[in-house]
Amino acid sequence: MSVPPGPDAPSPAELRFPRSGVQSYLYGATALWGVSVGLLSATLPFRFQQLGLPIFEYGLTLSAYAAGMLLTESLWGALAFRLGRPTLIVGIGAVVGGATLLLAVATTFSAILGAEVVIGAMGVYLAPVLRWVALTYGGPGSEGTGTGRWSSVFGLGIAVGVAAGPVAFVTYSFRDVALLSLAALTLAIAAAAALPWARVSLPPATRGRGLSVRALATRPFLIALGLVLITFTAMTFTTNFLQYYSVVLFGGTPSYAGYVLGAGRLVSLAASFVLGTYVDRWGPGRSIPVGFLLLLVGAVGTWGSRSYDEMVAATLVFSAGLGWLFANLLPFALNAMPRDHQGTAIGVFGSVEDAGLLVGPLLFGAAWSAYGPTSLFPVVTALVGFGVVASLLVASRRHAALRAELPQGAAAGGSK
Repeated sequence: MSVPPGPDAPSPAELRFPRSGVQSYLYGATALWGVSVGLLSATLPFRFQQLGLPIFEYGLTLSAYAAGMLLTESLWGALAFRLGRPTLIVGIGAVVGGATLLLAVATTFSAILGAEVVIGAMGVYLAPVLRWVALTYGGPGSEGTGTGRWSSVFGLGIAVGVAAGPVAFVTYSFRDVALLSLAALTLAIAAAAALPWARVSLPPATRGRGLSVRALATRPFLIALGLVLITFTAMTFTTNFLQYYSVVLFGGTPSYAGYVLGAGRLVSLAASFVLGTYVDRWGPGRSIPVGFLLLLVGAVGTWGSRSYDEMVAATLVFSAGLGWLFANLLPFALNAMPRDHQGTAIGVFGSVEDAGLLVGPLLFGAAWSAYGPTSLFPVVTALVGFGVVASLLVASRRHAALRAELPQGAAAGGSK
């Protein structure tokens, strides 16, 4: 992504953050936040089963959680460059901690639903500003690397949480899992508050809502929003429903589900971390179809699995596709986006991710309720198949546009 520097743009040396401290606190806060999220997400379905609550209410709760993020993440993005103050970080974090504590003791659907809505709406407040720091710290030309590494660290935290959560649930209780999540969240907030924000040189907050809207309405950004909606809707197939179909259809256990989810997260973060450099080299537009093809192979592979081991292998392929897309989509979305609007853009991008997390549980939960557990497989296959077609169209049009920009002689020479 190459954005012409404005008169107030920092120098490349400033963008690289050479002084120690920023990255340590950035990635520490990100990883601990991931642990907190992973602990709850992996054990919430087992809590519903324990309380005798139906799967439809579980799907509604997940969608309400995602709706909370959807409604507020764009706002947190618009406010991202104002959040570099410890008092704000701690104050908002205390609200999220209170909701997590409520979830630990909740025993009714309404109480769980209320806690999840607050956690979703408020818990995402640091995401836009932390993602922006990771995206830009290496300077122009390294956005894929920075985005991939941030996603990897967040994914590593979630992997630890989703692997440990079911084991702790079986060994102790859901209340203990939620308290562990609260402890990880507290440490994440402390790390974010301690980050040396003065060294980050946050851009000034965006002025003028109309200007922000016009700045965001670029073709790459709008296309990326559609692709990210498909990606995050498909992601809920494994992250939210593997706990169910691995037990019902493949004879697994809750502990095994935690291990598979943790392994899937590890594959996603490894793919995102390693492949970010290739995104910078090839360009995000050309790289996106590979991620969707991996999702398609994983979805079809799960559909055709006849054993638990085959299901696990297909899940890991699916997870690799997710990791590839995590490193691609945000740099593609921010292509040519003015720097002072990137915080708002990241917030809107995150809201569309949240929309996928809202639509996914409703889509898969409704399919399961109406047609049974095996109906999940054709639904996810059709969804990611559409993503393959759409991303190939994007890549072909991008290639055609680049060829049109070349002199005729260069284009002819390149075809030999």
